[in-house]
Amino acid sequence: MFRMSTHLVVGLITALVLTGGLGSERPAAQAPAGAVTALTNVRIIDGTGAPAVERGTVVISNGKITAVGANVQVPANATRVDLAGKTVMPGMINAHAHVQHQTKSMPMRDDLVRRLRLYASYGVTTAVSLGQVNADEQAEVIRLRNEQDKIALDRARVYTSGPSIRGLKTADDVRSMVNKYADAGVDRIKTHVVLKEMSPELYGVLIEQTHKRGLRIATHIFTLDEAKTVLERGADLIAHSVRDRDVDQAFINTLKNRNVGYIPTLTRDLSLVVYQTRPAFFDEPFFQRGMSVYREQFDMISQPAYQQKMRENPQTKVIEKALEQGTRNLKLLADGGVMIAMGTDSGTDEGRWQGYFEQVEMEMMVKAGLTPMQAIVAATGNAATVSRLDHLGTLTVGKAADLLVLDANPLQDIRNLRQINSVWIAGRRMGATGTN
Repeated sequence: MFRMSTHLVVGLITALVLTGGLGSERPAAQAPAGAVTALTNVRIIDGTGAPAVERGTVVISNGKITAVGANVQVPANATRVDLAGKTVMPGMINAHAHVQHQTKSMPMRDDLVRRLRLYASYGVTTAVSLGQVNADEQAEVIRLRNEQDKIALDRARVYTSGPSIRGLKTADDVRSMVNKYADAGVDRIKTHVVLKEMSPELYGVLIEQTHKRGLRIATHIFTLDEAKTVLERGADLIAHSVRDRDVDQAFINTLKNRNVGYIPTLTRDLSLVVYQTRPAFFDEPFFQRGMSVYREQFDMISQPAYQQKMRENPQTKVIEKALEQGTRNLKLLADGGVMIAMGTDSGTDEGRWQGYFEQVEMEMMVKAGLTPMQAIVAATGNAATVSRLDHLGTLTVGKAADLLVLDANPLQDIRNLRQINSVWIAGRRMGATGTN
């Protein structure tokens, strides 16, 4: 399994220039109020699963899509951007991300902002942060969320669950904690399902109280029994793969009938097995574009002692098998009609590279047996749906104009998602993001 996973993330070494560095990326280009932009002659993948439109047009005004398709009348006052030969698709949404203050040598806000800029530079225009470290970090992420629709956004959008709720002892404790998070303004609730920490009944109380507060709940699971425990009690989202055995038809039917989303996070487990040796992707220019943020962890993981420790850790072999099982279950669930959403668990723990691993996750999903179109929908329309971000995720009229322009067609090869020409958020083209 390790050999397969390593080869999976090793790709073509391509030329890359990242102007100015991620830590000092230029602000988003500001469009005058009321300005209209028309992206013309472009292949359109709209994120719904519909066939691509060739030589189509996307019209953007006031940060939103106002027209899209093959036979669009371009307004006379529009600024035309000819994108012949290129592909446009929605910006990717990481439905299980972490936006955390990891570099303690810089102020929290500065670190969080540069990480959101890093996500955007790799084509991830929204990060749903399922787990903060503490209340202070939660409050700062909420501040970033609250301002993002009021400014010329120069970073990925962010939404948060606050810290995971776990290990509580009574129903009153559970209700009180949910109320505390909801009153603070979180977008959703996250819990770790560990049955020796909390009883099934307490998880039921947690889910019920979350719904009473008008929020949805995402669940961290490992086993099929854990997933079924919370699914039977009304969980809204399975935020990791089932990794102990094959999913059964009853589980598939329940997910599908209740329209519960499933996020495989294959790269989470990849990060626990791939550093037994120095991975070849460390030398890819596309990976190294993020080095201004990656450096601290990169230097640690590159040490032979770190790699030896991973080789000698008995859990490494366990996770190798878990990754294989999770990959198999992804295909079973997708074939069964379950809504799959892209997520990575990036941004927490060592070697879970924000931005780069979302690209790798897409490649792993295709290797698992999904089509490139299925993977793209998982990262766009489906990720928005399971995250209840109704204003994002597809290139349809009225949605936010968060999009990627690619120099190649990802339906032909999912690795063409790396061929980023430009990233647009709220109708504004971001500062230089580089191409590979």
